[in-house]
Amino acid sequence: MMLRYLLLISLFTLSACQSNQLVELDYQLGRDYHSLQTWQWAEPAVQFIPDAEHNKSDLDAERVRSAIAEQLTQQGLQHKTQAQLQVRAWLITEIQQQRTEVMQSDYWGGLWGPSIRSETYDTTYSSQKLQIDLIDSGTQALIWRGSDSWVLPKQHINPAARQAKLRQQVQRILQNFPPQ
Repeated sequence: MMLRYLLLISLFTLSACQSNQLVELDYQLGRDYHSLQTWQWAEPAVQFIPDAEHNKSDLDAERVRSAIAEQLTQQGLQHKTQAQLQVRAWLITEIQQQRTEVMQSDYWGGLWGPSIRSETYDTTYSSQKLQIDLIDSGTQALIWRGSDSWVLPKQHINPAARQAKLRQQVQRILQNFPPQ
């Protein structure tokens, strides 16, 4: 019974962390982002971290490219071979650990009165972060970066759900471009 409560608390903690998370942004101050009209892919367009074969997926790379191209087009930027911006995306997979400590009180206690005991549990989970970099084509300098992360489900999700999740993350990140 106690294990069920612990698992429930861990799930609530993980979901609370996930739902309140904000997109991370960084960009050059004082730059006129509204004058940027064209974009192209940097080479390579999508990179995976860690750079291991089991993390790389041409299917995910294409999903990310498609979602970014769609979002930039909706925002009025045109895709050209000689453009003002270069776009690169990173798909970063990490193993995270969370330690949960549960305090319990035995109200009636034993012979010596009430007691308090503590139990600690470690939870391991995988998270994924999508980072989108916009690079000035002329100077090759990074001018805007946005990223967002989420907890990966224990079981593999179907391709349509994976595509929808990546599209949603791209939209969450790029809705902050150009910066206000």
